[in-house]
Amino acid sequence: MKEPEIVPDKISNPINFKVIIIILFIGIGIFIILNLISEDDAGMLAFILSVTISGIVASASFVVSIQNRTSVLSKAYFSLALGFTAYVIAEILYYTLELVWEIEPYPSIADIFFFLLYPFLLGHLLINVKFFNSEYTKLQKIWIPGIPIFILTLYVIMSLSVPDAELNFDFYYGLIFVGGASVVISFTILGALIFKEGVWGTVWLLLVFGLMLSTAGDVWYYNLEIYGYYYDAHPVTVLWFIANLIIVYALYKHGKIM
Repeated sequence: MKEPEIVPDKISNPINFKVIIIILFIGIGIFIILNLISEDDAGMLAFILSVTISGIVASASFVVSIQNRTSVLSKAYFSLALGFTAYVIAEILYYTLELVWEIEPYPSIADIFFFLLYPFLLGHLLINVKFFNSEYTKLQKIWIPGIPIFILTLYVIMSLSVPDAELNFDFYYGLIFVGGASVVISFTILGALIFKEGVWGTVWLLLVFGLMLSTAGDVWYYNLEIYGYYYDAHPVTVLWFIANLIIVYALYKHGKIM
């Protein structure tokens, strides 16, 4: 792949692994607390944390977009900000249905906003990739669609591995969301390969790690929903928190190098 000249390859912007460790310990602490308190309190705490952390991601993305208002990156990070804004709206709707109106939130209108995260994330990735990469190699044309196919296959295997499993509504409904998440992760990895050298590399590496965890959480969640196994104190909830905190760290590092 041709390395774009605009990407500096000599500037160092290392990852502070102490920050990653702190994020992991925060996740462990949240998980312990969620499982020590009552189910209703766990739901409320999960709601507050989800809206807060996702809101921080959205706000940080808007800030980076403004910092880059004279370049193409402004549109990219504005798209990222819109994606997480939609996610915040989805969380508010989800927990309002569950905690206030005591209505089953899955499926519900909240899912429209949950799904909007994927096209906005994809828009963010495609704008960056198009700006820094003019063409795709033959190998990329194989593995870019190959990754979503692999993740969807894994989802099907996980869904059918449970005794008496059936291809019901929840299975096909979840398939839509897992498909969107898997396409996003494929282009995130492409971006990481483009920026593997230099100052942008660490930002993309963090984004890849965060989005990969988030995608794994989505696949896990929709598999759980098929059989009604999801609850607010489930480990997948904390996995999303950790993923979003890592994305926050990536945005922080992006702001530092501007």
